[in-house]
Amino acid sequence: MKTTKYLLLGAALFSLAFTSCSKDDDDDNNSSTSVEFDTHAVDLGLPSGTLWADQNVGAKAPEEFGGYYAWGAIVTYSSYTSDTYKVDTKSAGADWGGNPQFDIATLTYGGNWRTPNYSDYNELILNTKKEWTEINGAKGLKFIGTNGNSVFFPAAGYSIEESFQRVGFLGAYVSSSADPGYDGAGIRTEINAGGAGQAGYYGYQGGSVRAIKRK
Repeated sequence: MKTTKYLLLGAALFSLAFTSCSKDDDDDNNSSTSVEFDTHAVDLGLPSGTLWADQNVGAKAPEEFGGYYAWGAIVTYSSYTSDTYKVDTKSAGADWGGNPQFDIATLTYGGNWRTPNYSDYNELILNTKKEWTEINGAKGLKFIGTNGNSVFFPAAGYSIEESFQRVGFLGAYVSSSADPGYDGAGIRTEINAGGAGQAGYYGYQGGSVRAIKRK
């Protein structure tokens, strides 16, 4: 059954710090990838040492949107509905990060790359400053680390049925964490001009994917 009703299943936590900063990304020469994407692993000075990719999966530049992926899906859809959603959510479990059967970041980049989970995004939100900005015509949120390095998340919106919603106003970023209260639901991070927060959502909706790796 198709539906256009957009329902958040959890409360979002928003961070409202804003500042400007230059970006200084380091080339990642250690990832095993067969694709043409020139992905950089950016050190934001996070407590865990996690490195964040400087662009979305499927993009070729930080301002490009990349692909839209349902929760645990490794292919994009022409229509995002509960009927077209084919992911085996029970097999995916509570966190499929790093499993190429469900993780498009791992499948695309290989090596130690994976889709961030709830805790990874929480660390990013709590340990960076935020700046709503525009790069080459794309609006989005810049996360600025304590060391001055930054990553830009374009506001690519999200996909439901055959349409794209809130493009330029909101970015919906898939995490590998399931929403524990609902079968077939995931947790995603939403960015907008007010900051960033996490919330549950229907897993069949399409969102952006940003990859991470450990040092």
